[in-house]
Amino acid sequence: MLKFYQKFLLGILLAFLLFALNAFVQTLKPSSLTLLALRAFSIVAGGIYFTIIFSDGVREVLERRKIGTGAIIIPSIIKYIGYIMVFIGVLATFGVTSAEALAGGTFAGLVFGLALQPVLENFFAGILIISTGFISIGDHIRILNSQIPYMAANLPPYKYFSREYFEQGLEGTVIEIDLFYSRLILENGREYRIPNSLLLKSSVIDYTSKFSKKLYVSIRVEFPLDKINLNTIEEEVKEALKGFEIEEGPYLSEQSDKEHVIISLRISADVDNWKKVKSEALKRILALRYKIVKEQTT
Repeated sequence: MLKFYQKFLLGILLAFLLFALNAFVQTLKPSSLTLLALRAFSIVAGGIYFTIIFSDGVREVLERRKIGTGAIIIPSIIKYIGYIMVFIGVLATFGVTSAEALAGGTFAGLVFGLALQPVLENFFAGILIISTGFISIGDHIRILNSQIPYMAANLPPYKYFSREYFEQGLEGTVIEIDLFYSRLILENGREYRIPNSLLLKSSVIDYTSKFSKKLYVSIRVEFPLDKINLNTIEEEVKEALKGFEIEEGPYLSEQSDKEHVIISLRISADVDNWKKVKSEALKRILALRYKIVKEQTT
């Protein structure tokens, strides 16, 4: 990755090469249209290059200073102002005055406004997403929208007896929010790009909520009816889970068949390590079941 001063020096070299190219072509005495086209190309190439490196440089500085959403908005504004200046420079090269541009701008604006409606929709949606904090870089989210294709999870039969539910949609981590689209890294490692207008119209589950640091995890374990004491099993499960934050239960929730009963409960865990907490709690309950079955068998 080149540093800013290295990119700037390359820009100076590019500007020198473009100037030399224009000077050389003039010695060949080409048509005026060829000269104008070459000058316009030089303005576009040099202008876009310097616009990109300056916006990237500002973004890096703001990110180091932890400016927040300003690190996204300010570089994007610089970028699009630079593009507008390049466009004006090209018009000036072809001798289009501001009055002529304004006269033709009304009709052209209507045409381009209709043609670029999806682009403008994404642009303004991007501004709203960034300025309101609808999502932020680093958020782990799930996007729920009927326009986004997804496949419902195929649950094993026993899951249909559970009060648990599965969340449809696409889950991933936000890595970039631009003014036109946003990028996520999905659970499978694929990069997903979503237009901002579609994202703004979606419901979003934020797994890294700034207001809730707790996640409630449901656990269900099947016990054989002929091996347990129905009067004490709930207290035995509580004793096995000593140290965990039990929010609900344990209860004898239902029978899976005539020989087994399901013990269910909910525990609270930190958002960042809930899988580890659930694994440890489930391990303890399974160890309790194994102990009970073994004692009753021997």
